[in-house]
Amino acid sequence: MPQLDPSTFISQLFWLGVCFLALYVIMTYVAVPRISRILEKREETILEKVNAASTYRERAEDILAAYEKIIEESRLQAHDKAKQSAESILSDIEQKKKHFIEKMNDRLHVSEQELYRARVTASKDVLSLSHDIAATLMSKLTGEAFDPEQFKQKRKKV
Repeated sequence: MPQLDPSTFISQLFWLGVCFLALYVIMTYVAVPRISRILEKREETILEKVNAASTYRERAEDILAAYEKIIEESRLQAHDKAKQSAESILSDIEQKKKHFIEKMNDRLHVSEQELYRARVTASKDVLSLSHDIAATLMSKLTGEAFDPEQFKQKRKKV
C-alpha cells in the first residue's frame, strides 16, 4: 500500500495541508456565507409570512366580530319589527272587533224594535181577529147577526 510508505509521508502531509487549507478557505468564504444567507432569507421569509398570517388572522377576527355585531343588530331589529307588527295587528283586530260588536248591537236594537212593533201589530190583529171570530160564532150559535164593534165596546166596559 503506497500510502503507508514512510518515504511519501511528507508529500502526503503537504498535500493534506494544502487540500485542507483550500477546502477550509472555500468553505469559510464561499459555501458557509451562502448557506447562512439562504438560512437568513428563509428565516426572514418565515417571519414575514408569520407576521402576515397574524395580521390576516387579526383582520379576520375583526371582520368576524363586525359580522356578529351586524347579525345581532339585525336580529334585534327583526324582533322589534315583529313585535311592532304583532301589536299593530292585535290593535287592528281589536278595533275591527269593537266595530263588529257595535254593528251587531245596532242590528240587535233594530231587531228588538221591529220585534216589538210586530208584537204590537200582532196583538192588535189578534184582538181584531178575536172580535171577528166571536161575532161569527155568536151569529152561528144564535142565528142573529152580530157586529164585531159590539164586542169591542163590551170589552171596554169590562
